[in-house]
Amino acid sequence: MSSIVKIVLSHEVLEKSQFNKLQKEIERLIESGGKIIMLDFSKISFLKNSELMAVVAIVKLVRDSACILLISAMSEQVRILFELTGLEQIFQCFPPAEEVDLKSDMTEPLAGLQSVAR
Repeated sequence: MSSIVKIVLSHEVLEKSQFNKLQKEIERLIESGGKIIMLDFSKISFLKNSELMAVVAIVKLVRDSACILLISAMSEQVRILFELTGLEQIFQCFPPAEEVDLKSDMTEPLAGLQSVAR
């Protein structure tokens, strides 16, 4: 199992119908040795309240496991929302994923979700 896992978030994955799958997959990745979880926001230009709550749930899940949570490619609207809610203090933010040097052998795809690992 790789220690860095990149998850490309989408509105579909953050919806209630898909979020339980995402949550279980993150738990599986952590249990199998994942140490750094990178959330790629490149497909998200805004967040509805329910989607923001899903992101907060991911934060709690990763924090409870003593893993590191990173964010990549946050849009200006999402960045402003995170500033208004104080969430920007919790995350380390990076530029778009293609600008971050992650080798493909360091990441692993998510099982059956619409998100992908690089």
